[in-house]
Amino acid sequence: MGLLDSIVGQVSGALAGAAPGTAPAAGQVHPGLLDVVTSMLSSEGGAGGGLQGLVQRFEQQGLGHLVQSWIGTGHNLAITPEQVQAVIGEPHIQALAQKLGLSTADITNQLAGLLPHAIDAATPGGAPAQGSVLSEALNAFAALRR
Repeated sequence: MGLLDSIVGQVSGALAGAAPGTAPAAGQVHPGLLDVVTSMLSSEGGAGGGLQGLVQRFEQQGLGHLVQSWIGTGHNLAITPEQVQAVIGEPHIQALAQKLGLSTADITNQLAGLLPHAIDAATPGGAPAQGSVLSEALNAFAALRR
């Protein structure tokens, strides 16, 4: 199985959502949030800073151990909706809720399920994917919304 197939399998399995603390079931994930997560991980410049910027925000909030578990090859630690809000920021969460027509609780709950799997998929082998591999991983992740 190729890297892209592996990434698609990981994220598809995550979106199927089985156990508590995992990604919501596919029917419960707003397609716009998949775009948001893909954008968070792929933005190289601007306010987002891409994957590196997101990792830095986790570390600034004292949650570096969570994001490192997703990047590493071991078990992915769960994140709470409150921790998502601390990292992403309440103003951004509110803007997303307004844009997507969801409550802020829906946004943080769904992102708590999506972020670990998306970051895990974008860091195959425990290291951030670069160039075309990252693009393929993010495209595969985004394609799951269709």
